[in-house]
Amino acid sequence: ERAYTRLLRILISESAHLIWALRCERVISERSHSATDIRTRWTNKINLRINIDRRRAKLPKRPSLPKQIQLTWQPILSDKTHLPQDWVTNLEVLVGIKLPRPSD
Repeated sequence: ERAYTRLLRILISESAHLIWALRCERVISERSHSATDIRTRWTNKINLRINIDRRRAKLPKRPSLPKQIQLTWQPILSDKTHLPQDWVTNLEVLVGIKLPRPSD
């Protein structure tokens, strides 16, 4: 349950930051954003956060961190059945989330 709480906290804060950035771009730069652009930026932002966590997992200070990171991100990863056991600490493994389904 702690992993789901951590995941929810990350998703909410990253989403709120993206909303703020998009609003600033719209108001200050008078730039509009398509749904595809927003979806792509959100996916990239979450994938970046996964990779930040994976780099943190390699630090020797907290041996329990890789397991925490695995429990946090595993539910939303794409193609998780083909991931090796050490996907958290093996930075050569490409990991990403499932793309959100576009609304009709």
